[in-house]
Amino acid sequence: MSDLLTIRNLEVRFGGTQAVDRIDLSVKPGEVVGVVGESGSGKSVTMMALMGLIDAPGVVTADEITFDGKNLLKASARERRRIIGKDIAMVFQDALSSLNPSYTVGYQIKEVLKLHEGLRGDALNRRTLELLDQVGIPDAKSRVDAFPHQMSGGMNQRVMIAMAVACNPKLLIADEPTTALDVTIQAQIMELLVQLQKERGMALVLISHDLAVVSEVAQRVAVMYAGEIIETNYVPTIFSEPHHPYTEALLAAIPEHSRGAERLAALPGMVPGRDDRPSGCLFAPRCKYAVDDCWKGRPALFQLDPNDPAVRARCIKPLNMQAVEA
Repeated sequence: MSDLLTIRNLEVRFGGTQAVDRIDLSVKPGEVVGVVGESGSGKSVTMMALMGLIDAPGVVTADEITFDGKNLLKASARERRRIIGKDIAMVFQDALSSLNPSYTVGYQIKEVLKLHEGLRGDALNRRTLELLDQVGIPDAKSRVDAFPHQMSGGMNQRVMIAMAVACNPKLLIADEPTTALDVTIQAQIMELLVQLQKERGMALVLISHDLAVVSEVAQRVAVMYAGEIIETNYVPTIFSEPHHPYTEALLAAIPEHSRGAERLAALPGMVPGRDDRPSGCLFAPRCKYAVDDCWKGRPALFQLDPNDPAVRARCIKPLNMQAVEA
C-alpha cells in the first residue's frame, strides 16, 4: 500500500533556532500513527509546518512533502487551500482559544462546509446539526447558536472535532486533543476520535505525551526528542523492546514501572537548548550508553529491519537488536 503522506528531511527554523530537524515521516491510508515526546520536542511544529501554519520569521524547508500523490512543496497557495481543511484537517490543543469567540459554534462549522463543500440553505443547516449529533453534543438544535464561552471545554473540543471531520478528511491530525480536560472527558474525546477514524476510514496522527493512550490507539509510533524523530516502530514492539535509549528512559518514567521503588525513575540532565546543542548525538549528554563515537557526528535515522523501513532508530548503538534480527 502506497503512503498517503510522505515527509522527507523537513526542517523548521526560527531565526537561529532549529525547532525541527531532519524529520522523515510517512502515514498510510487509514493508519493511526502516534507522535510522542516531551513538551518542546517539536511535535506540534512538525504538523503545523505540514498544514502551512508556520508564519514569519519561521522558515520551513523539506526535500519532499507529498500528500495523496500531490507535491505540496510545488502546489500553489490556491491548491494548498483546497487540500488543507478538507483532505487534511487538524484538531488543535486548546479548543477555546482556537474557536472564534465572536461567532456561534454553528456559524463556524457552516463556514467550513460553505468553503469546502459548497453547501447552502437547508442542506447546510441539516449537515451542521448532523455533525454536532455525530460528535455527541446533546440537543444539537439548542447548541448550534451558542457561543464558545457558553459551552464547556469538552463541548468545545467536540465542536473542533466536528469542524475537522466536516469534509471527510483523508488525514486528521489531533494535537494533544485532551489537554486541559478532566480525566473522564479525556476518555470520551479519545473514544470519539477513534470511533470517527474507524467509521470514516481516515488516517489519524495523534500527537500526545500520554504513552498509555498512544499504546491503546496507535498502530505505529514516532518518538521525538529535541526537534528530531529518534525512533519509529510498531505497537506494541516499541513499548516492549525500544531501540533508542531515550525511548527506554521515557517508558521507565511511567509511574507504574516504579512501583515499590523509593523514587520514580528520572532522566538526568536537560533537553539541549538553542546554544548548547552537542555536535554529536543530541541525546548523548544524558545517555547512559554513550561512547566516544556518539559525540563525533549526528546519527542518521537508521533503518534497523532490512525488510521494513518503518523500524528505525537514530542511534549508533540501538538497543534490543535481537528482536529485529529474529
